[in-house]
Amino acid sequence: MLLRQLVDYRPTEPGSDDAPTRPYSRERTVRWQLTLDPSGRPLGLVDLADPSQQATKRGLPKTVPHAGRTVGIAPVLGADDVQYVLGWCDDKSKPPRVAKAHAAFAELCRRWAREYPDDALAQTVAGFYGQPVPDAAVLAKGQAWSSKDLVTIAVGSRPVTDSDALWQLWATVVEERKSGGGTGGGSDAKQGLCLVCGTTGPLLNRMPQALPKALVPRAEQEIALVSANKAIHTYDFSQGLGTTPICVHCGQAAVANLHTILSNREHTFTYERQRTRLAWWVTAGGDAATIELLDQSPDKISDYLERLHTGKRPRALGEHQLCAVTVSGNVARLVVHDWLEQPLKQAEDSVLGWFDDHEIASIWEDRPARFPIWRLVTCAGQWQPGASQEGGAPAKGRYVPLYDKAADRPDDLAQLLLRSALHGAHLPPYALAHLIRRIRTDQHLDESRVALLRVALVRHPNPTVEAPMPGLNPDNTHPAYVCGRLFAMLEAAQRAAYPREEQPNTTFFDQYFAGAVANPHIAAVQGSQMRAAWMRKIRTSADREHSPEARSKRLATVTAIEAHLDALFECLDDQPLPARIGTEEQSLFVVGYHHQRAHDRAQARASRSPESEFGSDPGPSTSLPKTPEA
Repeated sequence: MLLRQLVDYRPTEPGSDDAPTRPYSRERTVRWQLTLDPSGRPLGLVDLADPSQQATKRGLPKTVPHAGRTVGIAPVLGADDVQYVLGWCDDKSKPPRVAKAHAAFAELCRRWAREYPDDALAQTVAGFYGQPVPDAAVLAKGQAWSSKDLVTIAVGSRPVTDSDALWQLWATVVEERKSGGGTGGGSDAKQGLCLVCGTTGPLLNRMPQALPKALVPRAEQEIALVSANKAIHTYDFSQGLGTTPICVHCGQAAVANLHTILSNREHTFTYERQRTRLAWWVTAGGDAATIELLDQSPDKISDYLERLHTGKRPRALGEHQLCAVTVSGNVARLVVHDWLEQPLKQAEDSVLGWFDDHEIASIWEDRPARFPIWRLVTCAGQWQPGASQEGGAPAKGRYVPLYDKAADRPDDLAQLLLRSALHGAHLPPYALAHLIRRIRTDQHLDESRVALLRVALVRHPNPTVEAPMPGLNPDNTHPAYVCGRLFAMLEAAQRAAYPREEQPNTTFFDQYFAGAVANPHIAAVQGSQMRAAWMRKIRTSADREHSPEARSKRLATVTAIEAHLDALFECLDDQPLPARIGTEEQSLFVVGYHHQRAHDRAQARASRSPESEFGSDPGPSTSLPKTPEA
């Protein structure tokens, strides 16, 4: 279960086990430091902010005691707001409440001194609160402060948070508060059996800490891991965690470890406007390199898989478990959308199968293309032709960024893809329909979009067509797939008919692609009528060539194109397409179009042909590929 795995979590980073851990702590931005001499006399209030640096303009980040605090008065030992530590009240604060908060903080410091009489820092702080606290005019010396500014206490140059006794008492105080035992002891704390660890002991009435809202998408404030602060939240209409018995240790460990996991950028996925965040970890320090591929660059993915397939990187799986949780926030509560716990081998097999299912032949390279989740989410959005890419790349166009409201992406697409990759789950048909609509609207197709189409077809819940292969399949005679190949060949014929500087402003692709995806018949008819003019133009240009080698090359191009087109038209004569085709057939058309283009480029590279002089893309190979039988 989720809580059990969170409690048992151990960081796998080198040296992480050697780092000292403090219970009920958090790194916070500290604005002020109250400095005392060994007798408890205040030496001054030091402003820790450095306006010249972005990271420190509001103060210094320090690890200080921390616990969830609502509207009640609950002082934090060693570091708290100005109103608690010094009792100062600004215009936005209520003097009676500030006085109570300051008295509670002073009493907590005296308790520290009473319970740890040998701790010099505790005695010094207690000595400071044994006398009247100087007012702001004396101690702040005209510096601008707020009652909510965070203050730490130091004796000389040593912060009181260096004291082990302080942390021991702070852990006791938090456990007393959160288990219902008050601040004077744990006699009133509810005893019972913890559902997480199975031991009997004091149980929490509420979780001791909360998660920062920055770690959880859609959170509006700090997030409680488990919360039942209203009677309607529980099945027996009781308040607190009585119906969810969790002991003090498990509550603290679960929240602290989830904070650590969500803070690890290498093991989390977060997408703007995708509403959820996925984090994963491997038990007992296992290797999660295969899982990390889901967020790597295409080159790193291909390199890793090639090493894996060639045996250069063996899989050492052991008995580890993969744990993955997908979360979001709802105001101040954690929403768990998905929880996965399975053997690491099974999880890695799912991820490797995911890459196999969306692998697609590359137009630019000899090895197939595979993509991380974020690329597949990005390509499902609107394409902006001519827009500059991030980082000042040439203005060829880009996808609308993930955070843009005009992106037109399914809000749950990232979650669907991640679940499919880790669970092997199907993708809903609307994801396929959405992508086809975007391709037709944008008239833009690239490898990432074809890869997303392929995995949506392979993992369709109710498939009506055979899933396509990664590359060209000459044995696939489905009319939609053949029409896609035919369209690519007609486009190549037009491109070969014109020199690069004379390419028409409106190409065959521009005129017919969007319509051909849904109704390939019209484009096929128009292309069959235009091909004669294109072939004649290529032969005429060949006759004008002075070089026998160049003339032979152009004539070979005509022969190859016509052979391709004749074979594809003949295949369609036996299996004509209806006037309108469904979403899956439209996807096959697009995949067939891409396969033919990628195949022609691969053959051109194999024959060491330079880029075609007839257009921006290489022309089709002069060697005739295998064509489907009529």
